[in-house]
Amino acid sequence: MKYLRLFGLGGLLIGLALASVNCSATGTPITTEADFAGFTTDIQLSQSTGVAGLLSVESHADKIVTKYTVTIEDDTLIFRQDGNNLRKADFDAFETRQNVEIWFTGPVLESWPMQATAKQVIILE
Repeated sequence: MKYLRLFGLGGLLIGLALASVNCSATGTPITTEADFAGFTTDIQLSQSTGVAGLLSVESHADKIVTKYTVTIEDDTLIFRQDGNNLRKADFDAFETRQNVEIWFTGPVLESWPMQATAKQVIILE
């Protein structure tokens, strides 16, 4: 009986952990540190199903230029920072020279520029 209670509690904890991992699918912002921060240099609308568009983003931190081509899918979370709050936004909110933070999903292709798919993007004000 003691082991059954432990397994029941363990199952509950595993369920809660899985639910928190999937919270980004519900529109809740991801709060971990961003994978990349930089500024947008180009925005391209996509004609592909499931893809809103592509962002060219770069950073010049420590005199090193880092560039990414980031795929923004239809289910990528996009937020605009408004003071201490985040407001949901869509692909149309992107403009060149905006500072952004990006969380990637899946592999990053180490080409030039690097290529990745965004799980979340926050447009910084």
